[in-house]
Amino acid sequence: MSDISTTARPYARAVFESARGKSSQPKWSEALALMTLVANDPTMNDVLDNPKMTKEQKGDLFASVCGDKIDESGKNLIMLLAENERLSVLPAIAEQYETLRSKDEGIVDAEVTSAMPLTDEQESALKESLKKKLGSDVSLTSKVDESLIGGVVIRAGDMVIDGSIQSQLASLSNALNR
Repeated sequence: MSDISTTARPYARAVFESARGKSSQPKWSEALALMTLVANDPTMNDVLDNPKMTKEQKGDLFASVCGDKIDESGKNLIMLLAENERLSVLPAIAEQYETLRSKDEGIVDAEVTSAMPLTDEQESALKESLKKKLGSDVSLTSKVDESLIGGVVIRAGDMVIDGSIQSQLASLSNALNR
C-alpha cells in the first residue's frame, strides 16, 4: 500500500498545485472521483490488462469512458498515467488530492466507526469536540462496525482514538496475561 501512496504522491501534488493555481479544485475533485470509478471498474481492469493494447490505446479508452465529464487537463493526466503504466494508481491520487485540498481549505477529514449508528446530536457533538481538539473545521464520515461491541474509533489524519469496548477488552486481556 505504501508503494501506491508513494507513487501517487507526486501526481496528486501536481494536480493539486495546478488546480489551486486555476481555482479549479472542485472541478478536479469531480474529475478524479469519476476517474476513480472507472479505474475501480472490474470490466475496465480486464480490458486494460490486455497485453495486446498499447499504452496509448489504454489511455484513449480510459479517457473515452470518462467522456466529456473531464477536460483536456484530465485527459492529459490519463494519458500520462497510461504512458507510465499507472492508471491503477488513480484512486490513491484522488484520495491524496482530497487530503491536500481539505488541508488547504482548513478542513480535517475524520472517520468515526461505531457499533451502532450515531444520532445527529452525537455526530454534532463529536464534530465540535474534534474541532476544538484539532483547531480546524471537521468533515465527519460515519460508519458502523458491529464487531466493536460498543464505543467508537475515530480516525483523523494520522490520529487514531480507539474508545471501543473491543479495544478495552483486548487491553484488559493483555494486562491479565502478564
